Amino acid sequence: MTDSQKLLGGRGCKVLGAAAHTSLTGYAFIAQEDTVVTVFTVGSTDSLAAYGLSTPLKAGAYIVVPSGEAITAITLTSGSVIVYNQ
Repeated sequence: MTDSQKLLGGRGCKVLGAAAHTSLTGYAFIAQEDTVVTVFTVGSTDSLAAYGLSTPLKAGAYIVVPSGEAITAITLTSGSVIVYNQ
């Protein structure tokens, strides 16, 4: 995926609500409201603490993983996010 495709969300996106979500291939997400994340996996690595997601996110928070990496799982206990596909 090129940088311009990422900028435009060229591969689509998905709204995720409070639940466990697996088999994702995202490169970024935006919190749509105040959101609590309890699982955040990048590739096969638990990355919750590494991305500072151990505290609630405020609406509008934008989280991006490095190029070549992918968000593969996320669990929200409250709130919602839009995840952008690779």
